[in-house]
Amino acid sequence: MNPNQNIEPLRSRYLNAILSGNRSDAVKIIFSSLKRGIDIYKIYIDIISESQSIIGEMWHKGIINIAEEHLATVTTLEVMDALRSNNLNNRKLIGFKAVVAPVEKDEHMVGSRMMSDFLIMDGWDVDFLGSATPVKDLVEFIKNKPVDLVVLSLTNIEYQSNAIIMIESLIGILPRPKILLGGLAVKNPKIKIKDMKCDSIALDILEGIKEARRLMGLSKVRLSLEEHLLVIGKQIRSIRITKQLTQKDLSKASGLDRTYISAVEQGKQNMTFGAIVKISDALDINVDDLITSVNKNNLLDIN
Repeated sequence: MNPNQNIEPLRSRYLNAILSGNRSDAVKIIFSSLKRGIDIYKIYIDIISESQSIIGEMWHKGIINIAEEHLATVTTLEVMDALRSNNLNNRKLIGFKAVVAPVEKDEHMVGSRMMSDFLIMDGWDVDFLGSATPVKDLVEFIKNKPVDLVVLSLTNIEYQSNAIIMIESLIGILPRPKILLGGLAVKNPKIKIKDMKCDSIALDILEGIKEARRLMGLSKVRLSLEEHLLVIGKQIRSIRITKQLTQKDLSKASGLDRTYISAVEQGKQNMTFGAIVKISDALDINVDDLITSVNKNNLLDIN
């Protein structure tokens, strides 16, 4: 029997569990689904996300009140915490860092939390900011902790002007991160797509992961030499920053020219194995941490 069959009764049971705030039952339903071989991404989308959509519809129709909607949402977030923690050890880092946040004043966070989880499972280093963050604070945060990608989630079309302001502010950051906009509101015919100066827009989470990869120069198929150099360079930069080293520090410790280090981190410099060893020694890490292969076997299969 196809393990992905019978999703509907699982979703119904899960929906009842979160409506009653029964975290224990909700977690058991999700983990039993995993044991049955149901794909984790299908669990996120067809059980958790669909249940939250139903919850939203029930609230809009007056079937449940705001307190009941909040209880169901908080229970879902707790279930996702458990699911995410269970899968942290099964991922391979790909050397890219992202920040995920709802647009300022948009308090809906389940979709952005789910996008964050998908990026984490795809091997990204992710800072999820949770509740909507004021644009000034978000910009300051990213200036202090440079990232490769900023994912903004817009659920309520009412706040699209805030999204425009946030994107324009993020564009001014150097080095400039790529900006990806997603959320339910991007499907709304009232959204002013032409005013959104982001690098890409995703209509759903799976498309969001594809676009995140594309913006970083990654593909789902086996990586080319150029793509491998880009990933290795990003890993070196990430580790260097984590260890609070400048390019000059790394240059001195490795015995390699600073301009060479800069080119390596940008993925524009081919490297000999000797250079990789020098850099890994200077960073006090294993060579394997820099040359971990990134291919179709450790990227999401999201055809």
